Amino acid sequence: MICTKFCEKILITCVTLFALNAFALDAGAEKLKLPQLPQIKAPEAVRIEVKPVARPEGSLILDNALGKNLKDFQTFLKTQGPRTGGGGNSCALSIHQNTEKLVSLLSEMPTLLSEGQRAFLLHKISVAKFYLSEDLTLDGQTKDAINYPNTNEIYLSNKLCGLDLLDVQSRAMAILLHEYLGLANIDDRRYQISGAFLQNYSTFNARGYTFTADNSYKAHTGQCVQSVLQMQQIGNNLIISTSSKPGARIIPLTRQHVEEFQALGERIWGAEKTVTVADREMGVDYVFSSESCGTVSCEYLRIKKGDVTIKTIKNATNGLSTIDCKR
Repeated sequence: MICTKFCEKILITCVTLFALNAFALDAGAEKLKLPQLPQIKAPEAVRIEVKPVARPEGSLILDNALGKNLKDFQTFLKTQGPRTGGGGNSCALSIHQNTEKLVSLLSEMPTLLSEGQRAFLLHKISVAKFYLSEDLTLDGQTKDAINYPNTNEIYLSNKLCGLDLLDVQSRAMAILLHEYLGLANIDDRRYQISGAFLQNYSTFNARGYTFTADNSYKAHTGQCVQSVLQMQQIGNNLIISTSSKPGARIIPLTRQHVEEFQALGERIWGAEKTVTVADREMGVDYVFSSESCGTVSCEYLRIKKGDVTIKTIKNATNGLSTIDCKR
């Protein structure tokens, strides 16, 4: 009996102590402040900087996208200022003229490239940019030209600009074609395409035709301005120049033009022969003709705008015997 009561007291005491202890723990937890742990952030992704392909130092001398035609291009050159320099301007003008001629010839050589290749090549030509550089090296080797297809850039050496690209000629066009093919990622590593272009170009060359005439005129002051007009077909180009206005313009010719000029120059008698060359820059047509004047052959140049003849000039016989304004 005594044990039972004693045991009950012990049990009540233990339960009481246990409850008080639990209450104390709960109260302490409400007041407990754990130190603020720093937030753990995921490490930032390591950026691997990919360095672009090293470019040579050079000055921009020509952007084909800006030169829509020769007239606009000459205006473009005048606005470039000293950054291109005289040598750069000369090289740019030659590249522009050679490119115009090259494009006109590509359509005359249907077996040189596939239709898809030609279309993509013409696109790359239209957006190409040329830079003039003093030092060009690739894989430790000195180069005259380097092209970068991804950026449509072509770097040229001063030597190349001053020699091979100085004039409108077949070699200059072949060099440019090789670089343009590089921009289009068309394989020409062994010059199999640009070399074939050179071979095809030789079939265009003819003996040539020259029209020289007295083109004197009266100025608004009444003064007679003596002027000699010369239009000379050399290879695939018609070069126009006058003595009163120094300088020359170049019009690209097709294979048909070359053959017609050859026939015109060889005509002695028989049916009249003509050659018509469109001058898109001036908006006129030049119509050359070889006609019979009694027992001799006379040659004329008629400058036409549409169906209207603006001017008729007769070719001088045995050189220019007189230069005056008696017309």
